[in-house]
Amino acid sequence: MAMKVPPDLITWLRLLLLGAAIAGVAQAQLQGSYRGRPFQGRPQVVPGRVEMEFYDSGGPGVAYFDADAVNNGSGVLNRGNTVLDRFREDEGVDLSYTKKDIDKTVDGAQEKIGELYLGWTAPGEWVNYTIDVQASGTYTINAHMSSRTDAAEISLAFDNIDQTGPIRLPTTTHWHIWRIASNLAQVKLERGLHVMKLSVLKEGNFNLDYLEFVPVGGTSTGAGFAPLEATEQVKQMARGLNIIGYDPLWQDFSKARFQDRHFRRIREGGFQTVRINLHAFSHMDADNRLSLTWFKTLDWAVDAALANNLTVILDEHNYNECGRDEVSCETKLMAFWRQVAPHYQNAPAGVVFEILNEPNGKLTPGLWNGYLKEALAVIRKTNPTRNVIIGPARWNGIRALSEMELPAEDPHIIVTIHYYLPMAFTHQGASWSKETAHLSGVTWGTEEERRRVDADFAGVQQWAKTAGRPILLGEFGAYDKADMDSRVRYISYLARTAESLGWAWTYWQFDSDFLAYDMAKDDWVGPVHAALVP
Repeated sequence: MAMKVPPDLITWLRLLLLGAAIAGVAQAQLQGSYRGRPFQGRPQVVPGRVEMEFYDSGGPGVAYFDADAVNNGSGVLNRGNTVLDRFREDEGVDLSYTKKDIDKTVDGAQEKIGELYLGWTAPGEWVNYTIDVQASGTYTINAHMSSRTDAAEISLAFDNIDQTGPIRLPTTTHWHIWRIASNLAQVKLERGLHVMKLSVLKEGNFNLDYLEFVPVGGTSTGAGFAPLEATEQVKQMARGLNIIGYDPLWQDFSKARFQDRHFRRIREGGFQTVRINLHAFSHMDADNRLSLTWFKTLDWAVDAALANNLTVILDEHNYNECGRDEVSCETKLMAFWRQVAPHYQNAPAGVVFEILNEPNGKLTPGLWNGYLKEALAVIRKTNPTRNVIIGPARWNGIRALSEMELPAEDPHIIVTIHYYLPMAFTHQGASWSKETAHLSGVTWGTEEERRRVDADFAGVQQWAKTAGRPILLGEFGAYDKADMDSRVRYISYLARTAESLGWAWTYWQFDSDFLAYDMAKDDWVGPVHAALVP
């Protein structure tokens, strides 16, 4: 079973796995003899979906056993150069992905395109998955699958204990006809890290996209949240992207540019976090109540991100409105958190709140210190230990860190900064920036310019050490009008420097402008992606 990745992505995967090993992620807490490692150092979370392509690293005999050493999907059946075509191509686990006009649902509709799945299954094969169970309880197992026959059987063992016995998979009559198979089995799991072994017992001839673990009778409802230390949350955030702030899906979901598959592309592209930019004020009624339609769209985004093992930052992004009218801002901002915080109080720790993006203008540092404490108090009523992201006034600028006042008694705070210096380079040709709109041809990458970044980041690091707060570089990037070579140098230097200091980062942004992803081509902007994830 397996797929193929370009050399640069292979290098990235190996570096991530090495980093996970150095950090001692997960395996130290598992059974002592197990030598496998979670894919990209991140166990898959239960309750939720265990994606079949994210099997453990460790190679044959450790993470999997396959009847042959060839990945019959990646690089063999699929010969393109995309990440989907070459995903994990040098490993023996057979992986492919759903395609237009080939893969259908049992009702004859087009199946979602670009969903990686486990295929070419045969009796005797097995695959391991490290999972992180968020709450002890009994779970029902569903599957997104296809099967040519009704004779295929699998079993699931947890920490080498078979909990299911043979599970017969229903037929869909063809490998490329898909369905959700419900209530395949029930298992009782204790909170913590476990190794799940999926074994093919009989027949094979089936494909598996994911297994979904759902709490039985709500036994885990209200207990799905297990707090993380702020420093640990930042480690898990690692690399991320800002998404969907300017997507038309908020006005009309049928016109969405961003689709379900893009969450998976982000995860498979080497990112661990999405920062969802929420312009929520315009979706409030006269009483500042958010619409049910808006919540439905947000729930879709949160659920899809979590299903792909992405940390989700809910970023209230009405910074322009708050900079123009600080009085109205306070009313709407508190109304926002009075609704959003309880709505997600039972969400897993992978959902993180960010009180407000880039306070500026009339929302002065003094006022902001009052607002942030007021909003934090609202959040703490329903989310006492969820990590909350807070940045300084003056556009989350590094020079304003010393003016920010955080409650010393609250350990669940992550501090964010934004960095676009020098603006003459990063915002040249940007029509909304009157100081730089007329500029062009400004390059970046001299030794002096690099030393400026080093000095600025060192100052932030010293502040963070003194304050005892971990750092998220919440926005950075260079506008599309700059030359690509300079953009790549700038993006890469900031990302690697931030990583060297132990910060997480979220690049601005996936699409719209400062592009990391080309929606027209439905693929990464190669040089930008390589700069972010080398």
